[in-house]
Amino acid sequence: MERRPGIARIISVQSFKGGTGKSTITANLAVTLAQLGKRVGVIDLDLEGPGLHVIFGVSDDDVSATINDVLQRNVPISQAVLDLSHRLMIKSGCLLFCPAGHKLDEILNILTQDFNLSTFKKVVDDFGRIYRLDYIFIDSHPGVERDTLLAMALCDNLVLISRVDQQDLFGSGVMTEVAGQLKKPVVLILNMVPNSVNEKESKKITTRLAQLFGLDVLTALPFNSDVLESLSKGVFVLERPKDPLTRRFTEIAEKMLEAIESGSHEDYSSSGPASHSVG
Repeated sequence: MERRPGIARIISVQSFKGGTGKSTITANLAVTLAQLGKRVGVIDLDLEGPGLHVIFGVSDDDVSATINDVLQRNVPISQAVLDLSHRLMIKSGCLLFCPAGHKLDEILNILTQDFNLSTFKKVVDDFGRIYRLDYIFIDSHPGVERDTLLAMALCDNLVLISRVDQQDLFGSGVMTEVAGQLKKPVVLILNMVPNSVNEKESKKITTRLAQLFGLDVLTALPFNSDVLESLSKGVFVLERPKDPLTRRFTEIAEKMLEAIESGSHEDYSSSGPASHSVG
């Protein structure tokens, strides 16, 4: 798949069930890409349970408008965008964030409103054009919901997060099938692999999943309770720059870019799992 010149690549990060580490992986991958010199935008489209603002350390005082206002009241996207580059100490690239409304009335109001693909497409296109972004991450609600389908229909590539769980894997198959109907390339990140599964077994699992779903398995991340506990408090790659997982995120980001830019279908699980999972 060739890169569209001058247009941001749209990456939708999704999961069939909650609790897979989707938002955490979104935040850390976005920051890692920005640290690699990319101009990165992030939209929190988890309208039913937004959480990226917590990971990014964004308070209500920082926010003048949200993606809810943009979609419901035709507020310009520029009023809802926060430049987090300085706060996150990103020097060569940049990270711009469009939060979702997290108050109860904001959540209930957006769920009763209709906004279509063309409306959302214009918002995302404006975001990329105004800020000259290389990549836009869209973090949507788990499962097959309206915002999930909108993000999937609009994206160039889908990053699917799954655990080694029968319901998760079944759901990942469903979402892969939907993505296939929409002709969207998918890469899978297998997260929270049980500690009882060794590296050799983990590699076999990822190989089987790649064959079963017909997609690239980007990596497999074992479960680690200590990392799980610390990740909800901020962006892990910034708070623990020397941790092996931080180096791993750089490898994951580079492999993801390789898979996205080349559109290849080789198995990206060959490097084996990391030493921590993402929760």
